[in-house]
Amino acid sequence: MGLNKKYVEHPLIWPETVEARLYQQTIAEKACQKNTMVILPTALGKTVISTLAAAHFIYNHWNMKILIMAPTRPLVLQHKDTFSKFLKIKAEDMAVLTGKVPPSYRRFLWEGDAKVFFATPQVVRNDLESGRFSLENFSFVVFDECHRARKNYAYTLVAKKYVEQARWPVIMATTASPGSNQKNIHQTCSDLYIEQIEFRTEEDPDVEPYIYRVDVEWKQVDLPREYKEMGGILRDILWERLRRLQFLGVVKKYLNYVNRRDLLEAGESLRKLLEDASETEKGPLYGAIMLQAASLTTFHALELLETQGTYSLSRFLERVERNGHQKKSYRNIINDPSYRLLRNYLAKIGGLNHPKVLALKEEVSRHLGSNPSTRILVFTQYRDTATHLVSELKALNGVYVKRFVGQASKEDDPGLSQDEQAQILHDFREGKLNILVATSIAEEGLDIPVVDLVIFYEPVPSEIRYIQRKGRTGRKSIGKTVILAAKETYDIAYLYASKRRVEKMKGIVASLTKQLKLFTRRGVKPAFNPIPESEIAEEKPFTLPQKVVEKIEVEVEKVKEFTKEVNRAAKRLWTKAMKAGARGLLIEDLLEELALEGYSPSIVNAAINHLEEADQIHKMGWDRIASVASMSKADEKEDKDLYEVEVEKVLPGKAICIINNKWRARLVPEEYEGPPNLIKKNMKFRARITLYHEGKNLHIQVRKVTEIL
Repeated sequence: MGLNKKYVEHPLIWPETVEARLYQQTIAEKACQKNTMVILPTALGKTVISTLAAAHFIYNHWNMKILIMAPTRPLVLQHKDTFSKFLKIKAEDMAVLTGKVPPSYRRFLWEGDAKVFFATPQVVRNDLESGRFSLENFSFVVFDECHRARKNYAYTLVAKKYVEQARWPVIMATTASPGSNQKNIHQTCSDLYIEQIEFRTEEDPDVEPYIYRVDVEWKQVDLPREYKEMGGILRDILWERLRRLQFLGVVKKYLNYVNRRDLLEAGESLRKLLEDASETEKGPLYGAIMLQAASLTTFHALELLETQGTYSLSRFLERVERNGHQKKSYRNIINDPSYRLLRNYLAKIGGLNHPKVLALKEEVSRHLGSNPSTRILVFTQYRDTATHLVSELKALNGVYVKRFVGQASKEDDPGLSQDEQAQILHDFREGKLNILVATSIAEEGLDIPVVDLVIFYEPVPSEIRYIQRKGRTGRKSIGKTVILAAKETYDIAYLYASKRRVEKMKGIVASLTKQLKLFTRRGVKPAFNPIPESEIAEEKPFTLPQKVVEKIEVEVEKVKEFTKEVNRAAKRLWTKAMKAGARGLLIEDLLEELALEGYSPSIVNAAINHLEEADQIHKMGWDRIASVASMSKADEKEDKDLYEVEVEKVLPGKAICIINNKWRARLVPEEYEGPPNLIKKNMKFRARITLYHEGKNLHIQVRKVTEIL
């Protein structure tokens, strides 16, 4: 990769699009040689580095493919957008695969001519396990946000399959922070077969010229008297349960020093004891587990009060009361006399705001006053708090604010669909909104517009989340981060914990780099096979507006049409296979016959795969298929459970069938194993079925369709 003053010069990179940053080019070149973990602060261009490395493999090994993975659909689309913007790749050479793309179409794409695939790891894992494709011919694979590669996360299986299947696997794993636990970081490196770590901080000389200063300010507030008194009531409830756990030997610390982790570990220990306990021992253990759960619930309530405020506490207690009939631990708290005292106190003080709310409003007003066109991102741990902060901020002049949360809908709290998320980000980018109040969804990866001020409503103990939150500002100019914390609460502990863990992470990564070993590849390094000139795009593709880009995943109409074609071909193919009987059909003959009916070979192959996955056909060899039903049809004719079925009518949720022209019976979807297109009025078929009565009605269970009549 050469330098042309300010921009990277490469045959596959559009001129004057990629700024020439030495650290990015250096890391990309190293990543082309060994399996590399790239650790860079947010906004220093991890995606650009993966694009530069990908350009090397696409240009030099055109006969092979590359895969770019990211944990979420919006991130996947973001990567594709970056590649489209920087690389001279034709649209047809790129494919996007997420859970919204039907499995049959994914197989079609994997087997197609695309060279660069953008996908979520869950889809890749599922398709590998289902045999829809192999990573054998992939020269390069990127694992974005690789700190997620823990335990059973999809990344670990995909990496394992890649090194097993590929002749010369090359892996790049990217993250802003791999964590501060040496064991976890080492395990991530091991799971992803990492051979070297490229780590940069804001202080590194090759990075410093591209970093804007981010001023970090801590603002500590005092809790009001009412909060302290309510906290005293909650501590009475908590310590009563902790004393009993102490008496049982479950808790061994002084009560003042018991924290959330201690309670979680106590729960794990109790459940392990329960596995090997006798029946007489289980009773006391169940009691201890209930006390541990009640303690954890009370601890959470106390933390909500002191770090979030009365609004979030009230919402949480409402859920506890609503679900009290289901959980003994909740009933244990609700029935405590002190709990009623707490509820009365909470009702008396009404909506007394946490002092951090006032501090937040003051900071926002001051910032907007000095810069009306600013963008502000407020982070909070809890959705209830996000809802409350939006309500409070709306009262300020010049504020246009919305809540930004994940997709999952929780009890009485609906999530945001991806289209709703995309619309909110678009409005934020366009200035229709100037403040987002976000949960952790905005911490990682998403293309959040330029932000001048980031406010932590509460500190986070995780160094990963601290780095990601802080990295949302200081991208285009000097940024500011304000961290709010309540004195003498867990806020202060978390504040120092995150700072300490960031420093610890740096030391661990530096020492770990020396311990990594080279990975032994089983094959031969791929030969040089450059991209033909005719395959390099000659002009940039038309770039859609960002609002549209965020909503597009695949050409929806193309997917629908493909699915229809495959289903039509599958019906014709299955009918032909049934008529052919146990001798089967040559695939070559099928391709010719269906080509005359207008079906392309790729559609026929997709239909064969579809029927094989549905267990409707069986491959008798590499060149012949047969209907699963017809292969054992001769034997089944002798079976007593073989009946003739005629569909009389189809109703919502059931079909009425005539059996052997004698009996009328009901058939529900979950009792039917066969082609869906047979369940239509007047359709007749022979099948192996089970007859049974439910009340006065005769029902059937269709286990296998053997013949269409």
